Amino acid sequence: MRYEKAYILLAGLSTPLVLSVHSIVSFDFATSILPGWHTTIFPPYFVAGAVFGGFAMVLFLLIPCRELFPNMKDLLTLRHLENMSKILLVTGMLVGFAYSMEFFIAWYSGNDFEYSVFAFNRALPTWMHEDGAPYWWAYWTMISCNVLSPQLFWVKSLRRNPVVIWIVALLVTIGMWFERFVIIVTSLHRAFMPGEWHMFYPTWVDILTFVGSCGIFMTLFLLFLRFLPIFPIAEIKAILPEADPHGHGDHGHGHGHNQAHGPGSGGVGHGESTIDSTTEEEGH
Repeated sequence: MRYEKAYILLAGLSTPLVLSVHSIVSFDFATSILPGWHTTIFPPYFVAGAVFGGFAMVLFLLIPCRELFPNMKDLLTLRHLENMSKILLVTGMLVGFAYSMEFFIAWYSGNDFEYSVFAFNRALPTWMHEDGAPYWWAYWTMISCNVLSPQLFWVKSLRRNPVVIWIVALLVTIGMWFERFVIIVTSLHRAFMPGEWHMFYPTWVDILTFVGSCGIFMTLFLLFLRFLPIFPIAEIKAILPEADPHGHGDHGHGHGHNQAHGPGSGGVGHGESTIDSTTEEEGH
């Protein structure tokens, strides 16, 4: 099939594109001299975070569609959701490792400014130290959502529960927003000179820009669902039992190819058994 070859070519092009785009974006931070940004771990950190946040957003949108659209559970099974949950678990641990390495690099570098950003601008709560981080709540929200919540997927019953998966995906989406907030705000609100220190308070322009961007995204997403096929029929036809060249099953009719070729021609193809297994899987 030509479209399958096109898929392979596009996948081969998009994979290095994702790596290069997020690496170059991270260089905008890493090449600065600002403490909290000047670190070489940012390129893999941003790539892992992009995969992590992307899968969370897909699950956040996909699970409600799976519940609302009829018969979508036959195409998007629990096996798909479980595999995506495993990817969330792995990438969540990668992101957690990057968070911990930031502290190690700040300590190992011997740079007092770098260490102070992570200790006194991000992690240390104000109720534990008088010079604690005013935005400690944002940092620990990020850790709780991005590192701790995906650990639920170590339990098989939880990573096969659509409600639990959706809640974790929502938490990860919130956590990835706080990650950007922590990287930008906590590194800027206390610069080198104490006279430059100030708190960030969002204006109505900031709030409406954020709300409007979410609204535009959801509008485009709903328009996509309305006018474009969620599952292309041309691709689904290739996995139907009738498309199996080794089994000419005509499930539910009892006539057709089985009668023409005799009982030895393989009445039920492999595709039917796969579909039956997925529907049984949904029943459990």
